[in-house]
Order: sequence, then structure tokens, then C-alpha cells
Amino acid sequence: MKILNNSSRRAIAAASLSLLFLSSCEDHRVPPTEQTLPDRIFYALSDNNQLHEINVRSTSSPLRSFNVTGLASGDKLAGIDFRPATGQLYAIGTSSVLYHVNVKTGDQEGKATIVDTLATALSGSSIGFDFNPTVDKIRVVTNTGQNLRLNPETGAILAGDSPLNPGSPKVGAVAYTNSRAGVTAAPGGAGTTLYDIDAEANMLYIQNPPNPGALVPVGPLGLDISEVGGFDISPDMSEADRYPIASVKFENKWELDYVDLKTGKLQKLGDLPAGVNIVGIAIPAMPVAYALDNANNLKIFNPTNGNEYGTKAISGLNGVMLQGIDIRPMNGRLYALGGNSKLYGIDLGSGAATELAMLKDGSNNPVMLSGTQFGVDFNPVADRLRVVSDNGQNLRINVESGLTLVDGALKLDNATPFVTAVAYTNSYPGVTAATAGTTLFDIDSQKDMIYKQNPPNDGILMDGKPLGMDAGSSIGFDIGNFTGMGYAIFTVGGTTSFYTVNPATGATQLKYAFSNPVKGLATGFGL
Repeated sequence: MKILNNSSRRAIAAASLSLLFLSSCEDHRVPPTEQTLPDRIFYALSDNNQLHEINVRSTSSPLRSFNVTGLASGDKLAGIDFRPATGQLYAIGTSSVLYHVNVKTGDQEGKATIVDTLATALSGSSIGFDFNPTVDKIRVVTNTGQNLRLNPETGAILAGDSPLNPGSPKVGAVAYTNSRAGVTAAPGGAGTTLYDIDAEANMLYIQNPPNPGALVPVGPLGLDISEVGGFDISPDMSEADRYPIASVKFENKWELDYVDLKTGKLQKLGDLPAGVNIVGIAIPAMPVAYALDNANNLKIFNPTNGNEYGTKAISGLNGVMLQGIDIRPMNGRLYALGGNSKLYGIDLGSGAATELAMLKDGSNNPVMLSGTQFGVDFNPVADRLRVVSDNGQNLRINVESGLTLVDGALKLDNATPFVTAVAYTNSYPGVTAATAGTTLFDIDSQKDMIYKQNPPNDGILMDGKPLGMDAGSSIGFDIGNFTGMGYAIFTVGGTTSFYTVNPATGATQLKYAFSNPVKGLATGFGL
């Protein structure tokens, strides 16, 4: 994923817009020169279940192409989008199966994980698929007028949506604005607008309100296209950052076009790869992380630069104080551990907590937390939640049932370490011990050291490396699943800041100030 800073992105966007709209008499079939196009990456999905990573500056030559594997038998993918709340790529198949797909290079490249089969079968030959960032739900429309909302973590269809109207529109692609984590609905927040492309009417619409399916015309595309194979709007912090693109078929060739959201007019950016039929496009989400503070608030921010996306108060806890959080690689859900020894699921759209399970042993006896501060992280190989504490407790939890195994107490040179944060490497779906594997790292906030916990079930700490600071005990810590870089929020000398941490060496680097101390950190995918 390529990341541009805000000033660079605004300048590029402004230059691109100036080029695209110099005058109404300009030939909108002539692509802009490479130098005036933004340096943006997007993914194109072809109907042979291949993903193509492409730069807008060179649309006909993919940076890489790879097969999507692990699909239901005979299924063909028909739409894709990145989830703003977690950074994962989601996909929908013609057999009505919802997936998330690993786009990381390496042993799991292109591996799809099935979420579920939709309760209502999709109908139509063209499918629009995009995330509503304000509620963290997927909008699915088809060229037969279907209009659905999906829960990305379960595949459940939400009730209350009506077919597209008026008439019988043939919408084949949709895209929301303000596609970043933490966006809240208008009028209190920035809100979001849903745009639809109808390839038969050659029109751009606003779907408003989205759930009743009402289409309000924006304007003609200015081009007689035969198909639309995907539509997306870049993640943005402001309107100047916004870059809407669509894959359209014109004169029997697929091309990438800029979409003017004010007029509907298309501007060719370049031809798409020859020999493949494009059915979807998706622009990677902005990097995201969640920090849990001492008042049960989720601080949502960009870990690469500290830009704040928003804060959500976690509701539904009835006085319970949360002790740690992590995103489960298997389903992209944010889980939290309560001080009452219960597990909670956190809705990333609303911040609402749902009680899931009590920690218990094989005889259904409660397993109670022991300690005052806790490290919480998912083992991506075993799909179990690791919980450790500052007095040496070491637990392994099945989050579906709450079944908890009490593993060997933490040990460091025959003494009990003061561990308050842990994180596993390679936290992405499908990783196995035989392939990339995973390593558990612990931070002892009294010794200011980072250790490997190996074997994790035995609780043995080894290979300690100094962090080079005197940090407080309240720590947020996680490890990126793409780069293997550690990210941490430390409070040093009363000042809280965000750091990178090299797990292998302990080397830390201060990146920026953070608002207040935290006791949990969960990073999204793609870091």
C-alpha cells in the first residue's frame, strides 16, 4: 500500500482536477499525462478470480496479478471493496458467498476466507459492492434492482431496505464518500454520500436515502458505455483528497475513468489490462488503529501519521471496565476483555459492546482474571486469544465459547515478570505453523524490556531486549501484519506518545504525541 501525506495528496488532487476540467470543449477521451495523475494504488478484479494491483499512473500494466483461492466450489467473484474500519479486502461471489481476501504478498497471497453465504441469493449480472463507513456495513446492489446491507463479520442481511427506484434501474456499481474509519453520520459528523452508476442509462445517481433505494440523478456520464465493472472513491480526510474512479467498457475495451461527482461526466485515465474482463475495483483503505483508554473510549487514528479519525465511547458495558482489545484475524471483529472476566464484541460502527462469553474451564467453572493490568492479543495460527497479566497469569481462550485454558505462569529467570502488553506476529487469516508461523512478544514495563514468550503455553520469557526508556505500566502494543513492525503507545515521564518498536532488537522510535495513556492497542490490516 502506498501512503501519501495530506499536503501531497491535496496538491496532486488539485493538479489532476485542473487538468481534467480546463474547459468544456476539451477532448475527454484523451488520457492525462502520467505526471499529472496521482500516485494511487487500486485493485482490479477480473472475472477469472484474479486480482490485479495497479497504479493509476500506469493502468494497463499491473504491478502484480494473483489468483484468489479458497473460494466455494465453482464460485466467481463479482465485487470487491476495502473495509475502512479494518483495512481488509472483502469480496462477494456470484453464488452469494461473502469473503475477505488476503492481499499480502507471501504464503497466503490471494487466500480467501469465507464469512458466510447470504440468506438471500443475489440476482443480476452486475453487482455494486461498497462499505458505508459511518455504520461499517456493506451496501450491495445489482442491475436487477436488489438493494441489501450486510454485516461484514457475519454476512447477515439487515432488514429494512427496499429495491432501487423509481422504475427499473440497472445499477451495476456503487461507491460511498468519506471512506475512512471513525466517520459518523451527518448532521453531527461528516456523513457519507452513496453514488450509483447505471450503465444502461449512462447516468450517475445519488442513492438517497440509501435504505429505501431512491435514486436522484446527478447527470449523464457523457459516454455510451456497455458495462461498468466497479466504482470506488478514494479514502479522504477532505474533499480535496477525493478521487472517484470507475472501470467502464467502451467500444469493447475496458478503461479506467475519473468520475466527476458534480456532473456525472467521465474522463478517461487509461486503458485497463488487456485480455481480462473487469468486474470490480477497490482503493486500499487508510491505515487505522484503535486505542483503548482508561474510560472505555476507542481512539481511532492513522498510526502512520497520528491523524485522528474520531473517538467512540463504548456503550453497553454497565459499569464494566475493559482491560484490553484486539482484532481477530479470522473475522475482523474487535474483541475486548472485561475486568469481570467476560469477553465482548465491539461494533466498529457504533461502539456498542455485546457480551459474548464468560471465561470458563472445561467443567464450566469460571476462570477469573488475576492481576491489575493485562496484555491481550490473538494467536493467528490457533485462533485463540492470549491473555497475560502483570502477576504472571497466562491464559488461552476460545472466544466462541469462552473455554479458557490456564497455561504455565509467566517466568523470567525463575521470577514473575511484570508483563502488561503482548502481541503476535503475522496476524492475518490462514497463517499456519508450517508456513510463516507466529511469534509472541511481551513487554515488561518494570524492566522496560521486550521478550519472546516461547513456548507461549509454557510462559517462558527469553531473548530480552531493552526498549531504551522508562515507560509507565499502561501500554498499548501491537505488531503490523504486513511489515512485522511493532507499534506502541508509551507514557514516559508523564508524556504519552506513539512509538514504533522493532520486536527483534527492542529499538524504539518516537513518532508523535498521543492524547492520553491507554491500556490496549489494535492495528488494522495492511501495516
